[in-house]
Amino acid sequence: MASIHTSPGGTKFGEDPDLYDFARPPYPSALFDWLRQRCGLGPTSDCLEVGAGTGHATLPILETPVRYLLAVEPDARLAERLREKASDPRLTLEIARFERASLPPASFDFAFAAMSLHWLPRMKALGMIRDALRPGGHFAMWWNVYHNSAEPDAFGRATEHLFSGIEQDPNATSGRPAFALDIAQRLGELRAAGFTDAEHKLFRQQVAFSPEQLSALYATFSRVRMAPEADRQRLMSEAERIVREDFGGQVTRTVLASAFIARKP
Repeated sequence: MASIHTSPGGTKFGEDPDLYDFARPPYPSALFDWLRQRCGLGPTSDCLEVGAGTGHATLPILETPVRYLLAVEPDARLAERLREKASDPRLTLEIARFERASLPPASFDFAFAAMSLHWLPRMKALGMIRDALRPGGHFAMWWNVYHNSAEPDAFGRATEHLFSGIEQDPNATSGRPAFALDIAQRLGELRAAGFTDAEHKLFRQQVAFSPEQLSALYATFSRVRMAPEADRQRLMSEAERIVREDFGGQVTRTVLASAFIARKP
């Protein structure tokens, strides 16, 4: 199994930016309320985003409001979709792999990484983020968790067999919790990188999926996008069939947002 840092999965999202933008559910509004409260976000905040994608986190942060946001995104196709959605003079988009980005030191009050930090060499990335923050600045990272293998829901159990033969997530570690739910490990990395006051919070939201929405979401998963075309089409068509025949045409799932924040001393 490939390392997450060398896996081609990270380049797959931009193959269909419209699908990615449509299929991925928004992050819960309570998450952004928490960030505003705990990280002191406001009109004077200068912000840094690690991996903007098509803007699922970018736009809510801009709406906080904040003063300035530098968003670093390695895929020009995803960045172009974000540009189409956000014409805002406060937003600067830099097309670059984050570990190669040139960041002004001690220049940001808040940095964040939504569904992106696992694709990077984490300790290097965390060190870069720490150095880019002003003293007292905060960093937040979070992930939406669509399937928790330790506590699968009815739909997860009904579709587990569809992933047979499809490469496992490169970040999966046998015997450990899902990456975003490995709370002790993620908090430990933040502390090892020189952050303080690290904490974790889970947010739950109920999301209703039609057959087409559910298969579109599956189609954005990197491990699915890396699968052979025949396997990918089989998985998506079977997922749609299961929603229609076994769940009455719609399935409501609990999507967890696993969020971490910490502060630069």
